[in-house]
Amino acid sequence: MNSSSKRLPLFYIVTAIFWFALYAYVPYVSPYSELLGADLRLIGLIVGAYGFTQMAIRFPLGIISDRLGMRKIFVLSGLFFAALSGFVVFFFPQPYIMLLSRSLGGVAAASWVAFAILGASYYQPGEATKSVGYLNAANAAGRMVAFLAGGLFARWLGVPYAFMLAGVAGIIGLVAGLCITEERQDVKAPPKLAELMGVVRNPRLLCTSFLAVLSQYIMFATAFGFTPLLAYGMGAEPFTLGMLGMASALPGLIVSPLAGTVLPKKIGVRNTIALGFGMATLGCIIIVFCGNVWQLFVVQVLISTGNVLAYTLLMGLSIRDMPSERRATAMGFFQAVYGLGMFLGPFVTGWLGHGFGLHAAMVVTGVVGGLGVVGVIWFVRRGYM
Repeated sequence: MNSSSKRLPLFYIVTAIFWFALYAYVPYVSPYSELLGADLRLIGLIVGAYGFTQMAIRFPLGIISDRLGMRKIFVLSGLFFAALSGFVVFFFPQPYIMLLSRSLGGVAAASWVAFAILGASYYQPGEATKSVGYLNAANAAGRMVAFLAGGLFARWLGVPYAFMLAGVAGIIGLVAGLCITEERQDVKAPPKLAELMGVVRNPRLLCTSFLAVLSQYIMFATAFGFTPLLAYGMGAEPFTLGMLGMASALPGLIVSPLAGTVLPKKIGVRNTIALGFGMATLGCIIIVFCGNVWQLFVVQVLISTGNVLAYTLLMGLSIRDMPSERRATAMGFFQAVYGLGMFLGPFVTGWLGHGFGLHAAMVVTGVVGGLGVVGVIWFVRRGYM
C-alpha cells in the first residue's frame, strides 16, 4: 500500500455509508410500489431504472474521471444523489416518483466506478482482486446494516421512514467523505478513439462484462427485485423484508474477501466463477418450490453467495491488466455494461411475471445462471480469460 492507505479505514467507512444510503429502502421498493398502485410491469421498470441510468452514465463517467485524474469529487457526488434518492420518495410517495427515485439511485451508483478505482489506488497494481474483495466487503457491511436499520424504521415508524433514513445517511456520508484523501494523477489528454477502442476491445474486459450482465440480471430479478414481493405475498411484515434483504448482504460480507484471495488459489478462478453461477442457478430453481418466507431466506443466501463469488472475481479481472491511467475507463465500461443486467433482470421478470406468473419468470432467471456457467467454461477454453 502507498501512503494514501493511512486514510483507508475512513474510505471503507464512507463506502459502507454510501451503500447504506442506497439500500436502506430496497426491500420495500417493489412491495411499496405495489401498495402505491403500480402493476408488475411498472414495478419492473421502477426496479430496472436503477440499472438503466448506470448503464448510460458509468462509461462516460469513467472517461471523465481518467481525464481529470480525480476520483473523490465523483465519490461525493454519488453520496449526494444517494441522499436525494431517499428524500424524494419520503416527501412525494407516488409510483412515478418511485421511478425517479430509482433513477437518481442509479446516478448515485454510477459513482461506484470512482469508488473502485480510488480503492484500488491504495494498493499495488497487482492486487486488484484483493482491493475489490475488501471493497465489496465494505459494500456488503453497509447494506447489511442498512437492511437491519431500514427494517426497524419501517416496523416502528412505517415504510416511508426507511427512505428518510437513506437520505440522512447520504448526507452523513457526504460530510465524512470530505475527509477522504487521494493522490491526484496528472491530467491526461482526452483519450483518442483508437485508445478507447483498445480498452473496450480487450477480450478479458469484454468477457467479464458479459458475465457480469448475467450476474446482475439474477440479483436484480431476485434479491433486489421480486423476491421481496414474493415474501410480501406470503405475509411478510416490513421488518421481515428487511431481514430478507440482510440475508442477501451477509454472503458479501463473509465471502467477498475469500473470493478475492483464498478461493482462486484453492480451486482456481474459472472454477470459482462457475461455482458462483451454479449456486445462483440452483437458487432460482428452488425458489419456485418455496412455500413460506423462511424458505426464501435460504434461497436468498444461496443466490447471493453465488453472485458474490462470480461478481467479485469478474470485477477484479476486468481491470487487472489495465494501465492505471485507463483503469477508470475500463471499470466504467465494465459497470456500464453490467448495468444492462440490472435493467433487464427486473424489467423482463416484471413482464414475464405479469403474463405467466413470477414462478415462471424465476425459472427463466435460472436459465440465465446456467448460461453463465457455460460462458465461463467457453471463454476460458478459448483463451479469453
